[in-house]
Formats: sequence, structure tokens, C-alpha cells
Amino acid sequence: MTEDAAPLLLVEDAGPVRILTLNRPRSLNAISRPLGYALIEQFFAADEDPSVRVVVLTGAGDRAFSAGGDLKERISDSETAAERERFAHDLLERRRSTLSIAAVNGLAYGGGLELVLSCDFAIAVPEARFALPEATRGILASGGGIVRLPQVIGRQRALRLAATGDSIDADTALAWGIVSEVVPAEDLRAEALGLADRLAAGAPLAVDATRRIMLALENDERAWELNSELRRIVGASADAQEGPRAFAEKRPPRWSGR
Repeated sequence: MTEDAAPLLLVEDAGPVRILTLNRPRSLNAISRPLGYALIEQFFAADEDPSVRVVVLTGAGDRAFSAGGDLKERISDSETAAERERFAHDLLERRRSTLSIAAVNGLAYGGGLELVLSCDFAIAVPEARFALPEATRGILASGGGIVRLPQVIGRQRALRLAATGDSIDADTALAWGIVSEVVPAEDLRAEALGLADRLAAGAPLAVDATRRIMLALENDERAWELNSELRRIVGASADAQEGPRAFAEKRPPRWSGR
């Protein structure tokens, strides 16, 4: 079966654990609109199903968790600003009510790193790398990355990553707190499911209350309002069109600052 014919998202239940696998390995599991909407549907379904206690999110293949948004698709994106706003909120910004674990099997760039940050836990393989390269493409890492990342690793480290597009390796991500464990690739699934089973064994109300109190610390409403406001401004700019086009044409971008 070709990638075009295969399901974009694989869904598997293991008792109280739902495993979601991004299934575009030839495209480094880039998040196309159809894949993103499939993820949103599954996230909401898990939140509404009391039998699902934990979601494990991973990527197909051994190269990438997710390379982020599909920039080639962005060139011909016909969605309205309001539709893009809702998509980003439901996929990356919204804190899901179901506990989640990112099993990072390879690179996590852009929206891929934002997916990791939207999860409660992250376990990575040694080959994983992490980056927010959006600013080097003229767009904004506005799916939660530039709000959550400073809270996790500090403002200077976060600004350096987001402004330069530099990537870091798994050991650095572990030292900075982006992931909680680095394990061999052959152990990743077992480690993620083992943690998921331990989480699912906890008392639901107590675990949920504990999590909600901790998450309340990240709810800076002004930061999220500014995130949405600047997403609209930057997203409508000429540079936001030039960056993805230059990427698709494999040439340096020509910025206009407009």
C-alpha cells in the first residue's frame, strides 16, 4: 500500500490506552490538514470516552515523530483566518482532558515539537531532535510553542531556538526538561505503554485534579491572546507567503519585512 492510500492516522487500543500513530513516514509525518483534522477528531473522541485513560502519540517510521506543518500545502491553503485559528487551537493549543504521552521516535520540528509540548509527558529516542524553525520560514510558531517552551526551558533558551531555528538533540532536550526520558528505539513503545499503564492505574478524580492544578500555572490568558493576535498579523504578511514558497522551491527566502 502506498503512503497516499494508507490511513493518515493509525488508531490502536491497548486496554485503557489509545495509541495514535502519525502515518506519513515518507513526508516525515508532516501534519497536513487531513492528518491534523484526523488527530483533532481522535483527541476529542478520547476526551469523551471514559474508558480511554491515556493517549500515546507517536510517528510511523524511524526518522521522524513529525516535521511539523506541511509547508508545501500551506502555499495553496484556502482556509480562512478563522478556520486556521480554530485548527491551531484544537490541534496544538487546547489542553486535552485525557493524559497524553509523546513517544518521540525521531525529529520533532515546528508543529511536531508543539505536539510534544501539548502532551503531559514525552519520552524520546537518542536520535530525536527538536526545533522551532518557523521564524526562518517567515511564519510564527503559534501552536503553543512560543507560549509553552519558555515555561519549560526558560526564556533565553526558548528565544534562541525560536529565533534561529536551531535544533537540539535528545540529551539536551532531556537536560532542559522537554522530555523526561531518553530510551533506545527498540524500547520506546514498551516504555511509553508502561508509563501509560501506571498512569491509568491511578484514581481518576485525584489524578485529574492534580493535573488541573499544575496546568493552571500555564494559563496566562494575555500570552494566549497575544499569540492569536500576532498569528493573524504574521500569517497575513508577504513574508509568510515567501517563506514556504522558498522552502518548496529549495532557495533562500527573500524577506520584505511586510
